Amino acid sequence: MQFWALIVDSFRESIDRKIFWVLVGVTALVALAMLSVGFHGDSVSLFFGMWSTETERFNPLMDYGRANLVGFVVYLLANTVMGWIGITLMIIATAGAFPAFMERGALDVVLAKPISRPRLFLYKYLATMVFVVLQGAFFFGLTFLIMGLRWGVWVPGYLFCIVLLVLLFSYLYCVSVLVAVKTRSSVAAILLTLLAWVAFALIHQAPVVFDEFPELKERRTLYTAVRVASWIPPKTGDFPYLAARWSRAGASIDAVPFFDTATASDLDREDLDRARKVEEREISKSQLYSIGSSLLFEIVIVLWAMWIFARKDY
Repeated sequence: MQFWALIVDSFRESIDRKIFWVLVGVTALVALAMLSVGFHGDSVSLFFGMWSTETERFNPLMDYGRANLVGFVVYLLANTVMGWIGITLMIIATAGAFPAFMERGALDVVLAKPISRPRLFLYKYLATMVFVVLQGAFFFGLTFLIMGLRWGVWVPGYLFCIVLLVLLFSYLYCVSVLVAVKTRSSVAAILLTLLAWVAFALIHQAPVVFDEFPELKERRTLYTAVRVASWIPPKTGDFPYLAARWSRAGASIDAVPFFDTATASDLDREDLDRARKVEEREISKSQLYSIGSSLLFEIVIVLWAMWIFARKDY
């Protein structure tokens, strides 16, 4: 009952937040833009037929066209709107949950009930995820239906992105909560979480740079150190690759409408082939490693934050 009460409370808080409705509005705009696009064999129409161009690259009747089309949604819409913009706004929206929860008047009422502090912390942590689940279900559910009903492309694996979004947010939210219970400052939680996100991305991207430029691997000590360091933080950069794998999308370069590989120079094509191989390796790498190591990091940070929460004087 206590957990359910916190879920209901978090749901009401989510609805009251302006950022909730901002994200709903952004999702509606993305949906409208997708609805305005139509595919007619070897041509694509935009703005409900006001403008069209000939291309077979995104022909949903062809296997490669379906992969490119789904890749466009995964890489350029889902990853950008929900993976970057959405997650940033959600971090801002949820950063104040624990500082407000830890205020003396608010927490005294909850602590008066027969519930341990660690359990109360965990309940509040999980209940806050309601905000992300609602946004993820709305965005990916709506875009899934548009791809199927408007374009005739049904990709059940695409709905797995809802889970991936919640996981991605949780990797960062644990840092936000740790800072929040330590400082009781929502501003500090936002800033340090965003800085941590940048740090995670840089550490995750470092081995990829070595793979794209083989000459760097000659520095064995540095390469080994970079590889070991990349195992520790959560793999926030894996979101588009995992989404592409489950959605059976193509490579990201194939999803860029204005990039024509046929007209690329030999040097550009060589760089493109190398980048494609690196990306294909990222897509095919172990999901257990990516999600498992990230969850292990999250568990450690959550336990640390729970320990601080349980020992604080209120």
